[in-house]
Amino acid sequence: MWIIISIILGAIAAISLIYNAVKDTKIDALEYEVEHLLNIIFDNNGDVVFRSDENTREIKDEWDKRIK
Repeated sequence: MWIIISIILGAIAAISLIYNAVKDTKIDALEYEVEHLLNIIFDNNGDVVFRSDENTREIKDEWDKRIK
């Protein structure tokens, strides 16, 4: 009886650890995306900057690599 309960609790713990790891990865990806979007819009002084298409493309390519 105790063995079955231990196995069930271990399985629940493993599933919750995997779920939290996936959720943390999604949060990290979202933080990274926000950082890049702010980098596209603002420069280091906080002024609005209009970036060229080439710079935007580089940032987008880096983002796509990070997501995969």
